[in-house]
Amino acid sequence: MSLKHKIHVNAHYTRSVNLERDASSVDVISAYIPTSRALKLFKRVADSFYQQTMPRAWSLIGPYGSGKSSCSVFLSQLLSSPKLQATQIALEKLKETAPDIAKQFERETKKSSGYLQVLITGSPEPLWKKIVQGLSDAAENFLNNAGKFKVIRDLKELAMQKTSSIPDLLQQVEALQKTLASKNCKGICFVIDELGKFLEFEARHYGANDIYLLQSLAEHACKPSECNLFLFVLLHQSFEQYAKGLGESLKNEWSKVQGRFEDIPFLESAEQVLRIVGSAFSHKLTPKEKAGITEQIKTITQTMGECSALPGVIDEAQATKLFYSCYPLHPVSAILLPILCQKIAQNERTLFSYLGSREEFGLQNMIERMNTLNDLVCPHHIYDYFITNQPAALGDYTTHRRWAEVVTAIDRLGDAPDEQIRLLKTIGLLNIIGAKGGLKPSKQLLETCGKSKRAVANSLKALIDKSIITFRRFSGEYRVWQGSDFDLEEALQQSLDAIGQFSLATELNHINAFMPVVARRYTIKSGALRYFIPEFVDAQTYKLSPAKSVNPRIIFFLAMTQDDEKIFKQSVVQY
Repeated sequence: MSLKHKIHVNAHYTRSVNLERDASSVDVISAYIPTSRALKLFKRVADSFYQQTMPRAWSLIGPYGSGKSSCSVFLSQLLSSPKLQATQIALEKLKETAPDIAKQFERETKKSSGYLQVLITGSPEPLWKKIVQGLSDAAENFLNNAGKFKVIRDLKELAMQKTSSIPDLLQQVEALQKTLASKNCKGICFVIDELGKFLEFEARHYGANDIYLLQSLAEHACKPSECNLFLFVLLHQSFEQYAKGLGESLKNEWSKVQGRFEDIPFLESAEQVLRIVGSAFSHKLTPKEKAGITEQIKTITQTMGECSALPGVIDEAQATKLFYSCYPLHPVSAILLPILCQKIAQNERTLFSYLGSREEFGLQNMIERMNTLNDLVCPHHIYDYFITNQPAALGDYTTHRRWAEVVTAIDRLGDAPDEQIRLLKTIGLLNIIGAKGGLKPSKQLLETCGKSKRAVANSLKALIDKSIITFRRFSGEYRVWQGSDFDLEEALQQSLDAIGQFSLATELNHINAFMPVVARRYTIKSGALRYFIPEFVDAQTYKLSPAKSVNPRIIFFLAMTQDDEKIFKQSVVQY
C-alpha cells in the first residue's frame, strides 16, 4: 500500500518565484516561511520607519535559488496596502514567527495606501531606462486618473529618450515622492532582482554610468521624506566581482558603491533549511505510527550524534524532532540534500524541486513506491534522482569529475548484489559533498543507511577486496578514489583572481601574437606584396581602436557572451 495518503508536501514550495509575476500571488505569500535571514532584514526595515536619516538601501547577496526573490515578494506585500488580501496574509504569517516586527509593519501602513511597489527584473540593457519604465508603470497603476499628473507625463517622456542624466532621473523620483505623499502613500518600495545582469551590461559598456545611478539612488534613499524610498537589490555576488577586468581603479569605485548598501548575506545554514523543509511536510499518522517512526529516527540520530554529524548546535532531542518533521527522508539524506543542492545545483530551488518531483526517484515518486512506514528515502535514492534527472546541473568541474569517478566505480563493480551498489552510491555521494558537518562516510554512519550492520560490514569488505573503495585510517572514512585532498581547481581560480585586471585582447596585441597575414593570391597575381596586421578587440576596447588606419588590418573581435556578439554586429557598422 502506498504512503501517499499519509505524507503530503505543499506544492507551492516547489517552484521558483518570479518577482514581477508573483508580486501579488496569495499562494506564494501563503507558502512563504520567514527564515532567520529574512527576519533580520525585516527588522532592519522596520527600524527605519521612524528614523529621519538612516540607510534605506539593502543588497541581498546569495547564490541562485537561496530564497532572495521569495523574500522580496513577501516583503513587498508587507509594505502594500493593508486592504489587500495578500498583505493581510503576509502580516498574519509574520505574526506567527515575529509578532513585534509584524506590529511595526502594521503600524507603518495603517490608515494609508501602503507603499508604491516598483519591482523590476534584470536584463542586459541600461538600468536607468528600466528604472524609469518601472516607476512610470507602477505610478500609473497606483494613481487614479494618472494622465492628469505632470510627473507621470515627465516619466514617460524620459523613458522615450536615448540617454538620461542622473540629476534628471533623481529629480523625477523626488517629484514622484511629493505626488505620492499627497495621495496618502507612505513610500516607494523599489526592488531590483537579478541586478547582476545590469552590472554585467555596465561592465561591457563604458559610459553607461548605471553604477553611479545606483549610488545616487542609495544616497537619495537616506534623505528624510514624507514618502520615503526603500531600495533593495538582489545579487549573486558583490558589486566588485562584476567589475573583474575593468582595472583596479574602477573595481575600487564599484566597491565604494557597494558601501552605500547594507549587505544582507542570503545563505541559510543547513539547520535552518531543514526547518523550512520540515514545514513543507504534513503527516497524517496515528499516535502509534508516529511513535514507531520517532523511535526509528531517534536511533539513527544517536549514531549521528556520536559521529558529530548533527546540524548546527542542536542536541539529539531537537534533532530527532527536526528529522521527524522531514519524514520520510532518512536523517542523513535530510542533511545531505541542502549541501548537495548548494554544491551542484540551485540551492533551495533545486531542493524543493526534488521534494515536489514525480520524476523517477523524485520524492513524490518514492512516496508512491513506499509500502511500509519503516521505509526511508536514503542517500542512494538521492544519488539515483540526481544522476537520472539532473545531469545538466553538474556544472562545477571538480564536482563533475568526482561524480564521474563514482559512476565509473559503479560500472566497474558490474553485476553485484544490490546492497553493495547502494552502499557504493552512498559513499560516493558523501565523498562528493566533502566532509561538511561531519558527514564523512564512516562505518558508523554507513550502518544507519544499510539493511543491517552485518550487511554493511560484508559489503564494505567486498568493495575493498575488489579495489572499488579504500579506507583512510587517518580520517576514519571510506573513499571511492585515492586522489589527493588538494583542490587544484580552487587553487587555480585563486591564482586567476590574484592576477587582477586582464584583457586578452590587449595582451595579444602587446606580444604581437600573430605575424602579419599575407594576401597570397593577390601578391602572386600582381607581384606586389599585400598583407594585413592582426588586431584584437573586445567589448571593452573596440571603441578605442581607430576607424581608419594606415596599414590594412584584420580585426578579431573576442566575444565572451552572446551579448558581446550583439556589440560586434554594431561595431561592424562603425568600421
